[in-house]
Amino acid sequence: MTPVAAGREVARVRPKLGLVTIGQAPRVDLIPDVEETLVGVDWVEHGALDLLDADGIARLEPHGGERTLVSRLRDGSRARLGATSIAPALDDAIRRCVADDCGTVLVLCTGRVEHGPASVPVLHAEDLAHDLVARLVGAGRLGVLCPVPEQLADIRERWGGRLGRSVVAAAVDPYTAGLDEVAAAGREVAAEGADLVFLDCIGYTGEQRAVLAAEGIRTETARHLAVTGAVAHLLATSSADHDHPPGR
Repeated sequence: MTPVAAGREVARVRPKLGLVTIGQAPRVDLIPDVEETLVGVDWVEHGALDLLDADGIARLEPHGGERTLVSRLRDGSRARLGATSIAPALDDAIRRCVADDCGTVLVLCTGRVEHGPASVPVLHAEDLAHDLVARLVGAGRLGVLCPVPEQLADIRERWGGRLGRSVVAAAVDPYTAGLDEVAAAGREVAAEGADLVFLDCIGYTGEQRAVLAAEGIRTETARHLAVTGAVAHLLATSSADHDHPPGR
């Protein structure tokens, strides 16, 4: 092997982030909102439902008391999914990210989802976004918007447990509701004393956030907070690996 010329700097490989939606990729509704955050890394998208037909997706609907998750399909429609039923399809999407040489995978869902072990770190939008929201709201009162009414009890329980106090919550579907409906839901929780409104689904957009902000409602989206946190984690771990390579 020819030795590397003295003084020549070996190019650093850009770290790669896997973005896994529990629906179908590509998420053309999401990437424009977060692409500025992704400029420091390479990335690839995979969806848990990418390889399933309509019948296969229908079989993943909630049953037997499963928690309900909601995500976007490629044609712009939405699917209702069971948090347990989705696990095998989610595992497959994570494996496809690993096969694409991703150093870290971000699961783009703020509902609790289940999956098996993976050979790379798997981050969850729920953990990243919720941690940041808890810091941002501080001692204030949190307002939460979620997609469907059957999620409200779980939302109140999870956030109440995390913050140690009650939150105000309302349901409005990010995929089907008009901007006026999102604004009305935001006003509803703000009127109940919310100091910060969190749009607790990856489906909520920057445009929807802007509508609430225009009404003077302090608002954060899950997609922006989660991707920001995942990129920061990937860059930090990649830098550490570069500075301290494993011994031979």
